[in-house]
Amino acid sequence: MTMKTILRAALILLICVSARAEVVRPAPNFGIDGVAKSTSLRSFHGQSVVLLITRSAREKAFRTQLGRLRQLYSQFSNEKVIFIAAIQHGPQEVKSNIPFVTALNPAQVAADYAVNGRFAIAVIGIDGNLDLITTKVINATRVRDAIFNNFESQQASRKVPGI
Repeated sequence: MTMKTILRAALILLICVSARAEVVRPAPNFGIDGVAKSTSLRSFHGQSVVLLITRSAREKAFRTQLGRLRQLYSQFSNEKVIFIAAIQHGPQEVKSNIPFVTALNPAQVAADYAVNGRFAIAVIGIDGNLDLITTKVINATRVRDAIFNNFESQQASRKVPGI
């Protein structure tokens, strides 16, 4: 490898790291209860958020997703991931070792995230970008990958044109 190639690679890396990524799909904001005082999703900017939207805490898909998330909870807690439940049919306890806060007006949260069915999971990146949303139960590793490969890190890994 020549010195010119090394310098070019270093310059690309510097530009990529210093470039500010744009939020291409901002997550809809909503109120949150269950913290010191009521707040909103935007107050967690800089932290990843996992949002579970369900009609009831008894929904099979919701309980299955909780079971899968428990498998990697220690990794999520080390990264200070916030877990939020939007349970549309009244306040219900989330039976899990994962601490959840609750969304205020969960029916509106479901509407804002275009969730018409019984269940959905969304991952909101540290930049406020909606990095993942699906109505299917997914593996915890996919959730972890969405957290660690958010839009900002994806943008930083892309090549800079012209160099």
